[in-house]
Amino acid sequence: MDAIDLLAEQPRPEGTAEYGSTELRRMHVGRYRVLYEITEATVTIVVIHVGRTG
Repeated sequence: MDAIDLLAEQPRPEGTAEYGSTELRRMHVGRYRVLYEITEATVTIVVIHVGRTG
């Protein structure tokens, strides 16, 4: 959850990738994949899914 909290400061950190559009992104944190959406107008990050990768 600490990695997700850091998205508030840097919503597009190194190691994340676009997932269909520039506002929908994914990142891996250990064994988990986090999909999230960035809304610039209100500076909101919505975590869509957190799930295990293996």
